[in-house]
Order: sequence, then structure tokens, then C-alpha cells
Amino acid sequence: MIIVDNSLVQETKDESLKQVVDAAYGDVNKIKPSEGSYTDKAILTPRNDTIDEINAYTISKTDGESRDYYSYDSFEVSDTQSDQNDTLYAIEYLNSMEFSGFPSHKLTLKVGAPIMYLRNVNKKKGLCNGTRLILPHIGEIVLKADIITGSHIGDEVLIPRIVLLHDETNLPFTLRRPQFPIRLCYAMTINKSQGQSLKEVILYLPRPVFAHGQLYVALSCVTSKAGLKIIKSKDSHPRKMKNIVYKEIFNRLHSHGSK
Repeated sequence: MIIVDNSLVQETKDESLKQVVDAAYGDVNKIKPSEGSYTDKAILTPRNDTIDEINAYTISKTDGESRDYYSYDSFEVSDTQSDQNDTLYAIEYLNSMEFSGFPSHKLTLKVGAPIMYLRNVNKKKGLCNGTRLILPHIGEIVLKADIITGSHIGDEVLIPRIVLLHDETNLPFTLRRPQFPIRLCYAMTINKSQGQSLKEVILYLPRPVFAHGQLYVALSCVTSKAGLKIIKSKDSHPRKMKNIVYKEIFNRLHSHGSK
């Protein structure tokens, strides 16, 4: 039997997260958004669960009082007519569900935190999927935010809760989640960074990239070699990184060329 000390595991994880956040921002309590600290640089990583860890760690280290916002989850549609649906799809189960591009049941926010908008709500006002903002005020039922990317930089917007539906799943129901359509954005996934131009990129790879082209997208975001930092897991080769290539693509090209 192998016994693992969970406190040591957590301590090691916190050390890794601290290394990443320090490399990107230094002292997070001295960041001034007007200087481009959240717009010219970014922490990129392949997976959403790693993003959540970085965001949770970083906001826990920032000054100020945090505020938790909870959604009121329910299921809207079910393929079955069972009278046991409420038991099958308990509220705790619905609250635990996480999806890419979908806000969590629990959002922990602080004044000054960077966020990313997750829906195309009002393109004329700059409220689009992927827009990054800063929170100067967090109220009970509405958030006040300043846009820091795109064509509406400096504009102030109000963000209310909206009803979000998620039905892109094999589950026999549609998740109904009234929540603010945002996520913390101290870090973002490589996929979300596609098409952006950044002066500094901290590429965090606790595990290798898992999809074709991810590594290329991450490296192409940074405008200079000097602005790139790669932080990998301790057990990986210091000068090598696995890149995902689908060899079947080349087989098809060869077969088409021989005809």
C-alpha cells in the first residue's frame, strides 16, 4: 500500500502555481490594468481544469474582500417521463457540472479582478465571447466592468445574470444555469488565445498539449522570442515537448496523390 500525504501534494501544486503567477505578474497586488498588465501578457495552458486552478489560486492571493456568486441550476428538458427525475438529477449534481465556455455554479470575484465574457450578447457595445474586462465594482445583482480588449477599450458596461442553457451533451436533459456569463481570466486556454497578439506569453504545461495545432497556436501568439516563457512539469524533458500530429492526414494526402 502506498500512502500519499495530501498536504504535500497540495503544497507542491501551490508551488507550481506560484511559479507560474509570479512569472506572469510578479506581485498581483501591484498590478495596474492601465499599464497593460492583463492585456499585453497572458498565462496560456491547454486544459480548463488547470485554468480554474490558476484563477482560484491567484484571486486567493489578491487583497480585498471576495464575494461568491451562486447559480440556481435546474434541468429544463428530459427525454424520459420518469417521476424520479428530481432524484436522478439532484441539485448537487447539476451544480457540479462544468463545461468549456460555460460559467461555473460558483463564481468568486474581487474588485480589480480580470474576467472574460463568455457569450455574444451585444457586439455593438463590445460584449462578445472572448472580450476581457476588469471589475471596478461588484454588486449583489449586477457587475460593473471596464473593457480592456477589442475595439471598445475603456468603455464601462453593466453585466447582469442571464439564463444560460447547455444542451451540447449526451445527457438526457438541458442544463439551465442563471449566472453571470463570465469567468476569471488571470489565465486562459490556448484555444481562447487564438488570433491574439501578446508581448509576453507564459505557457504552462503541467501535462503535454492534447490536440493537433495547440502548441503552434500558443507559440504564434507571442510577438517575440524574448517574450516567451515555458513552464513544464518537473518530470518532463527540459528541452523537449510533445507536439500532436495526426499522421493519418499525411496518409490520405499520399493516397490522393498516387491516383
